[in-house]
Amino acid sequence: MSIHKTEAIVLDRKDYRETSYLISLLTRDFGKIYAQAKGAKRKAGKFGTNFSPISYNKIVFYENDKSGFHIISQADLIDHFNAIDTDIERFTYATYFLELVSAAMPQGEKNPQVFELVKKFLNFLNKQYKILNIAQIFEIKFLNLSGFKPRLDNCVSCGSQVLKESKFSFVLGGLLCMQCFARDHSAHKVLQGTIATVNYIENNELEKIANLRIIESVRKELQYMLRRFIDFHVGEQFNSIKFMGKMKTAYV
Repeated sequence: MSIHKTEAIVLDRKDYRETSYLISLLTRDFGKIYAQAKGAKRKAGKFGTNFSPISYNKIVFYENDKSGFHIISQADLIDHFNAIDTDIERFTYATYFLELVSAAMPQGEKNPQVFELVKKFLNFLNKQYKILNIAQIFEIKFLNLSGFKPRLDNCVSCGSQVLKESKFSFVLGGLLCMQCFARDHSAHKVLQGTIATVNYIENNELEKIANLRIIESVRKELQYMLRRFIDFHVGEQFNSIKFMGKMKTAYV
């Protein structure tokens, strides 16, 4: 067995028998991996972390290609983002980020940029109280880095520059020019301001855009487009999104 060291963010943790955990991790050097922490529940102090979801750790693990679950031999907590745990809104957003990453990222595909993105957003949620449009900002940044990015610069069908009216095709994964509308009759008409907002978010750092104020019509369209696109291409319904919907209904 090969032994490796890396930094890891816990995506999910499940009980395994009476003493152990099965853990899904996003690592800096190995992408998404699955691992077993033997004896972590019984032996207090065996690891310097309890592998709680959202926590950021340093781990040492033995590679195990046969079972698909590597064996963690050492782990130490770097940050548990304690402010996120104390606020239901921030916790729900953080959970959504991890659910999206877990569903979209293939196992064992290294992507240090996605790792840094998730860590940056968790740090932001941990420090900031007021957060605007953070789910859409994360979605745009994540789709850009993970290979799921929709095509918004040119027509996804013919490749021509989209200068005037356009529609967004969830099926084809990008904009359609007026001449190509017939390629997808279910495509959604898009405001020019929505495309401009996506481009602005893509090209600026989180610190500059974290509390970007977006006009209501663009915000609603952006939320609708991104959620539909992710649902179609990732193919998973997230519990955190359902919970967000219930929270908004409760406070209306």
